Amino acid sequence: MQSTTTTAPARGRLPVARRDRRPALAALAVLLILLGALGSALIAFRSGDRTGVLVAARDIPVGTVITAQDLTTMQVSADSGSVLEDTFEDRFIGTRAIGTIPKGTLVNARMFSAASIIPEGAGLVGIVVDPTRRTADVPDVGDVVRVVYVSNSTSSSSTEGYVPGDSVVTAARVLDVSSGGGADVSNVTVLIRNEMAGRVAALAAAGNLALVVLPADTEPVVDSITK
Repeated sequence: MQSTTTTAPARGRLPVARRDRRPALAALAVLLILLGALGSALIAFRSGDRTGVLVAARDIPVGTVITAQDLTTMQVSADSGSVLEDTFEDRFIGTRAIGTIPKGTLVNARMFSAASIIPEGAGLVGIVVDPTRRTADVPDVGDVVRVVYVSNSTSSSSTEGYVPGDSVVTAARVLDVSSGGGADVSNVTVLIRNEMAGRVAALAAAGNLALVVLPADTEPVVDSITK
């Protein structure tokens, strides 16, 4: 009788997954995560980096003596330029606006003067001009202009002895310019002597005045204390 020998199958090792050891890449991933978190924190920090600054609470005409009611505060980014922090408010109460400051404007020190801009014996008069009653150059704050009489067929006011082309004021400093009621129309505020104020105001209201911008070195008849 032939015997049969049964051999037990050899035990084999189960396959083991290879471990992908890349410590440098893992460290880099952690570093990127940390940098991303740091960047987010920095953005959040910067977005909250704001400070209180002074703002015009209403339209402030040229020459206005500043009161607490003229200024308010708002929060802006800390790098918003040459603005005034709200802690400076008391320093500008009692100063004068050297130009018109529209409501909502972030104010700065160059907008105010501690001295009066209107010398004794002088006053401000507004003249509404359109492109047909001025030179090609629009007068700007600080310019010196000649105030000239022009004819106006719709006006019934007295010419007071003027003929078209006569100088009503030979040289006047412009202290404010703002937009008027129509396209290219400007409201120009000039500084003149008190004895001329009534006459100029009447001629301006009748539309009998034009402005000519003079050379920058022209001396006005009367000048502001702070140019």
